[in-house]
Amino acid sequence: MQTEQQQTKMKVLIVFAHPDKQSLNHSLLEVTTNYLKEKNHEVKVTDLYAQNFKAGVDGDDFLNHEQGKRLFLMRDGGSAYNEGKLSPDIMEEQAKLDWADLVIFQFPMWWYSMPALMKGWIDRVLTQNFSYTGEKMFETAPLAGKKAFIISTVGVPKESYSKGKLGSIGEVFFPIQHGTFELIGFKVLEPIIGYSADSRYSNCFEITSKAIKERIDNIDTIEPMKAQSSYN
Repeated sequence: MQTEQQQTKMKVLIVFAHPDKQSLNHSLLEVTTNYLKEKNHEVKVTDLYAQNFKAGVDGDDFLNHEQGKRLFLMRDGGSAYNEGKLSPDIMEEQAKLDWADLVIFQFPMWWYSMPALMKGWIDRVLTQNFSYTGEKMFETAPLAGKKAFIISTVGVPKESYSKGKLGSIGEVFFPIQHGTFELIGFKVLEPIIGYSADSRYSNCFEITSKAIKERIDNIDTIEPMKAQSSYN
């Protein structure tokens, strides 16, 4: 474990999605933010439900789009980014991403994926030319070099994703971690998963809190996942 003096100070953005402030996820969010600050890292939180973030991408996101004309989401998003004509909420989130060294995506797993509101954040914020171009993806993407990882909770025990019919966590999160995060250049670290989150007899909070603190303490030395080979 690194000492506080040795550890690189980071700018950390947490993109968070859970509607209930009394939830396990909110408690874990407090653990993460408080521990990061205790270690003298800078922290910004995008709480999507608290901010009433708009989930659906549409023509109103692109202030240079002429109403009534056909909308080409990728192309028009790239044009609006180039011209500084994205809606203010998108520009605010993009500024946070530019600022951050590390991005943490925290959410409960719902139906093998993230909540719709977080998927909407990805659809709206990761516009063409800001996060990727036709020629610049993965290691050459505009955001390349930033670290990212998922903190998520699931209702069943860990064994359900290693011995049961649910598949592995790597398979479940492959579209997110590889198809989105790695594609836009993030160095993706292994996810932190809180298992048995729905059980009243679970010690999920204690176990996951410990894993979060260990991740923060060792963030400089943890190797990123190796593309597809790490998702088996």
